[in-house]
Amino acid sequence: MYSIGDLETFIAIVENKGVLAGASAQGLSPATVSHRLAKLERELSTVLIFRDSRRMRLSPEGKIFYHRIGTILEALHDAEHSIGARGSSVSGLLRVTMPPWVFSKFVMPKLSEFEERYPDLQLDFLISDNFVNVVDDAQDIAIRVGKLNDSGLLSRKVVNNRRILCVAPSYVEKHGMPTSFSKLVNHYWVCLPWQRQLKLLNEQQEIVNLNAKTRFTISNSDNMTQAAIAGHGIAIKSKLAIAEELQSGALVEVLPGILADDDAPVWFLKPQNSLTTQKTEVFYAFMKSIFE
Repeated sequence: MYSIGDLETFIAIVENKGVLAGASAQGLSPATVSHRLAKLERELSTVLIFRDSRRMRLSPEGKIFYHRIGTILEALHDAEHSIGARGSSVSGLLRVTMPPWVFSKFVMPKLSEFEERYPDLQLDFLISDNFVNVVDDAQDIAIRVGKLNDSGLLSRKVVNNRRILCVAPSYVEKHGMPTSFSKLVNHYWVCLPWQRQLKLLNEQQEIVNLNAKTRFTISNSDNMTQAAIAGHGIAIKSKLAIAEELQSGALVEVLPGILADDDAPVWFLKPQNSLTTQKTEVFYAFMKSIFE
């Protein structure tokens, strides 16, 4: 029968993307790690990892086993910590995906404090404005902004937030400040690729679809903010993301209340079948604290 050590070795191989790196992470020889993997596959009567001389990838069965076993081992380690069997430190690898502005504006300035408090916890950040499939991309946590789809993820709200339209004073000097929906439609915009169709309220408070007039689109929210500051056009931004720019006057709000739906909370998400672990809980507390 396979052991907990065999399961931990399988997790190490996956998370370090190979037998050699997994062996190094565990302080074992590559031969021992290969033997443990072969033993685990033999006991389960299935191939968990397809591997050749150049790369490895999880089999469909391996993906299922990895996600389920990972959460079970985390819960086991947490139980050991709670009775002092492994000391009191929070450790392991935590994979987190979030938008660039959340990371650059809020997480990065406070990250050193978090590292000092939990020196044995390793963080792996996937920073992207694109949709990241938490399960398929093996993420423990996703920080998302806006309305949630029925994704089957466990969600907790971190902080309330809303989206606004904003523009740089330099743009207003050249093109004027739009004062109504009818005057807004002819202005230039800077957008993320999926923001080109907006739902706005016209003068009669009717919801109207607007196709944003753009010279270019940008796939990164931080770069989009910089483009707006440089005067390239009007932008739709989370108010939390540009609080400093609004305060300094680098950006000003355009037509408050014109967005048909401006509600955009920040959410803390994790897979439906994941168990509550110390590392996810301390990161949730960290996210709550930095927005407070």
